[in-house]
Amino acid sequence: MSKKLIKIDPNCCDSCKKFMRAVLSRLETAAEPCDMGALHMLMVSYDMYCKASEQLIREGPVVEDRRGNKTPHPAIALTKSYWTQVLTCMRELGLTIRSRERIKALTPPVSKDNRLLEFLNDRTDGDMG
Repeated sequence: MSKKLIKIDPNCCDSCKKFMRAVLSRLETAAEPCDMGALHMLMVSYDMYCKASEQLIREGPVVEDRRGNKTPHPAIALTKSYWTQVLTCMRELGLTIRSRERIKALTPPVSKDNRLLEFLNDRTDGDMG
């Protein structure tokens, strides 16, 4: 990348690092320094989404309170909230299919070796199914 917009936090999970490298690669010619805030929010929100999702997978969607009553896991609300933030940032940056249609400057032909496309395809083929 010719201009360094943000530094990927080393404490982010591997999935987030891979995602952000793909995002930064996609936006390298379109993003400007004023986009740093949105890119940072995207990185933090996606990392928190991944971590909350992993916790749900490990612990399950239901927990017991002090009285032994089963209640929805608190990470469910976190996951929903972080996913909403991720989608908001992605739309703002033109990283969704629909937002790219509206932001014509970010719609060059997608090459087969596009890292963001590869990441999203890998994510939906293996991790999400």
